[in-house]
Amino acid sequence: MDAREVAKAREGAKAARQKFSAVTGENKASQPLEVVQIDHTPADIILVDSFERQPIGRPWVTLAIDVATRLVTGYYTSLEAPSRLSVALCLTQAVAPKAELLAELACNIPWPAQGKPQSIHVDNGRDFRSRAFRSACAEWGIDLIYRPPGSPHFGGHIERLIGTMMGAVHLLPGTTQASIAAKGDYDAEGMATMTLSEFDHWFALEICRYNNSIHSSIGCTPVAKWEALSEQMTGDIPFEMEAFQVTFLPSELRKVRRDGIHLFQIRYWSDALAGHIGRGDGKVVVRYDPRDISMIWVELEDGRYVEARYRNLEIPPVSLWEYREAMRKARALGKSGSNELVLAELIRQQRQIETESRGLTKAERRSRERKGTLEGANSAVSTTEGLRPIDTGDTSRPLFKVERW
Repeated sequence: MDAREVAKAREGAKAARQKFSAVTGENKASQPLEVVQIDHTPADIILVDSFERQPIGRPWVTLAIDVATRLVTGYYTSLEAPSRLSVALCLTQAVAPKAELLAELACNIPWPAQGKPQSIHVDNGRDFRSRAFRSACAEWGIDLIYRPPGSPHFGGHIERLIGTMMGAVHLLPGTTQASIAAKGDYDAEGMATMTLSEFDHWFALEICRYNNSIHSSIGCTPVAKWEALSEQMTGDIPFEMEAFQVTFLPSELRKVRRDGIHLFQIRYWSDALAGHIGRGDGKVVVRYDPRDISMIWVELEDGRYVEARYRNLEIPPVSLWEYREAMRKARALGKSGSNELVLAELIRQQRQIETESRGLTKAERRSRERKGTLEGANSAVSTTEGLRPIDTGDTSRPLFKVERW
């Protein structure tokens, strides 16, 4: 039998490809932002919700790395499967300066990555192959380079980065490890403690640590390599960062009607749309952020974007997932009438129930914490000789300002 077929049957297609396939050529870049690789991966950890601290599954991570310097330029974590939104938010962060992000992390470690890449190297996933993503890259002058099918080694830099990051994740509580054999009898869900927000902050700090650690392939830290080659940089930061992000958001084609734009059975309006009613039979490009559908961006003929908001101001800001869940419940309850009014009523009721249950749970936690504090205080007092008055005449004690009411 053929040795490759035997290895494929025994060890899998990936092992057989690594052992018997030829690797020709290499991805090289001499300047920062000449080639940036982007890819997604499920993180090897179980997260919990921030309310009940119950397991909710594994998050997805989108990473971007500069090939010339091995510097991580951007990232994005989410509980949703990879999509155009994941790519848009990761790419926007990669382009933007990191000063604001580092301030939120209270981190003084340098992260100099910023600027628009000359080319993006991606796989053949649907989110990278979509017409909207390709047109957005063309609009901003970014070349798209796709991996040849069945050739994962063409994305070796981002694959190695993912492996390094997941190796660090394996040290966290609730890790699933890289395989079932490595996991053993470890109860990942039972040991899970981190929320998505906590994991996001930890991951950002881990990226800062990676960027400032010596990389074996370049012989120095990615930050040092970036700074050494920064004089040769040709990438620039888009003047309008919001416009850059909006360009990569999911989009739909809609007509400008007399009562505005209809999207998700919700009407949106802006006074800037009044002059475009009935001015042609074609549709306009409407972009939206699934995390908050209270506002959309309408692309007009001259290429500029106009913000449009709910026509019915009774509807609260809501994510696309929360909206669809509310509509599903409305259909189950047999509610009829205006879709917008039903949405506003249901979401208001749901948030009230959530707030009440959150307050009850918080009160229970506070009560339990209070009991534990009192027990600890009582045990501490019982071991002392008793309470003694403070000597206010001692000038060595600090004085504090007191406000009298």
